[in-house]
Amino acid sequence: MSLPDTVPSAFEGWPIERTVPALASVVTAAGLVLGEVASPRWRLLSAFAATNLALYAAVGWCPASILLAKIGAPSLRPPRNS
Repeated sequence: MSLPDTVPSAFEGWPIERTVPALASVVTAAGLVLGEVASPRWRLLSAFAATNLALYAAVGWCPASILLAKIGAPSLRPPRNS
């Protein structure tokens, strides 16, 4: 039984489309915890992460997705022709 063409034969890392929400959830949780433990101003970090996640959902990119693409993270989207 062979694998379908859409499944990579080896693990190539998480794609950007999966990494961005995971990163946003970690940053949001960190901001909320630090907001309770250290200073309420840390909650702004959670707001920043939520704003970036909303931007990513609305237009398909955010600062984190651009950085991940530059460091070579794989993407599920076909490459754009420039």
